[in-house]
Amino acid sequence: MKALVFVSILWAFSFGIIKGELTGIAPSLVSALRLLLCALVFLPFISFTTNNKLSVQLLLLGALQFGVMYWAYISSYQYLPGYLVAVFTIFTPMYVFLIDGLMSRRVNLQQMLPILLSIAGAAVIVFKAPNSDAWLVGFIILQGANLAFAAGQVGYQRISKAYSTDHTNNMSIMYIGAAIFMLIIVLVEQSYVGVSDITNRQWLVILYLGIIASGVGFALWNYGAKQVNAASLAVMNNAYIPFAVIFALTLFNEHADIARLALGTSLIAASAWLLSKQQVQKASE
Repeated sequence: MKALVFVSILWAFSFGIIKGELTGIAPSLVSALRLLLCALVFLPFISFTTNNKLSVQLLLLGALQFGVMYWAYISSYQYLPGYLVAVFTIFTPMYVFLIDGLMSRRVNLQQMLPILLSIAGAAVIVFKAPNSDAWLVGFIILQGANLAFAAGQVGYQRISKAYSTDHTNNMSIMYIGAAIFMLIIVLVEQSYVGVSDITNRQWLVILYLGIIASGVGFALWNYGAKQVNAASLAVMNNAYIPFAVIFALTLFNEHADIARLALGTSLIAASAWLLSKQQVQKASE
């Protein structure tokens, strides 16, 4: 549990840092550099004995779960303050639940309640707020990131059941797939021309995000996940959000309608609680 708490705090800094330091750089370039660094961190763990079919699946899955996710996630900062990016990432577990249910053909109206409640919470925060039009665009882009990450998790779960392989090796291949995907996007968009404009301070932020937040963070998270039960892990998946909101509003001097934020976040948190309760019930059946 200590490892999960540490990583939650580690990740919470990312939202304010990205908004404050990197929004002037092309999202595809930031994503590519972050994923390339992360791939380099995991490179020593690659095993070349993985069969070709599995390797291709992992490369494609990495491109979706991490490549598309980071690209859309970083892009959302062009429209949203850091604390809202943090709040709106809470939808990911709900998408995991919904996608898994659709693929397993087990979705019912009761399972839709947490999703509807979370949408209501998001509406409270955004409705008639300053820059609400831009926030709506950012919200939609961020949901693309959440969906990509959710679909990747469901896909990886199914791959894990089909193949008996080393998790760290799988992650290494997935990050390479993600890095390759984003490098292709950078070439298509020609955003690589912005590399020369990155300041030393911004390079330090990118190094932190790629090596520490992603590389070390995911490794510690996977270690901590083995030490707790499923219910605790479900709760910890969203534990970084209150830290991220607090850091964004204090350390990074972002401004928010506190009453609206508190009410909307409470609704979203309630939806997450309902979802985790449903998952526990489902696991016990």
